[in-house]
Amino acid sequence: MAGAAVQGWATKAGLLPLPARQPVRPEDLATRIAISELFARYGIAHDEVDVPAMADLFAPEAVVQVSLAGPVFETHRGRDVICANFERVTATQSDQRRHAVTNLEITPLDAGRASARAYGIVSAANADGIGVVVSCAYTADLALSEDGLWRFQRLWIGMDHYAGQAPGTS
Repeated sequence: MAGAAVQGWATKAGLLPLPARQPVRPEDLATRIAISELFARYGIAHDEVDVPAMADLFAPEAVVQVSLAGPVFETHRGRDVICANFERVTATQSDQRRHAVTNLEITPLDAGRASARAYGIVSAANADGIGVVVSCAYTADLALSEDGLWRFQRLWIGMDHYAGQAPGTS
């Protein structure tokens, strides 16, 4: 990506809406912890290239969208398609990635539904050392499955900048 970074690009594009604050209710704490764990598991599954673990994080009809400092350029529909893309992308990476998900904000909507926003930093280690590959933002629509586990219904990954060639942007 050429050019200077644009502050607030994701909000200006309507991709990272922050809803009005709501009180944190004690009855929502278990939901918030479970969804925080879902995001943590996403990062670990990605970094360990664990396809079965990744598949378990998404509802069968889930959608993943990806942006690079602008509009969505890539959309994947369905758990199998999402995992096939995950395998394709990780096959192009010859380094060890580490996702750090931060600033997680969760909005419980009703029984079994929530939305979330977060930031992420992805580092990579290789023979030359360790560096930041990408900083990004996430938004997600989440649903509680019949097995009692929260899963992504929709996950948007908005990359601010990517060191090297971002997958899907060639």
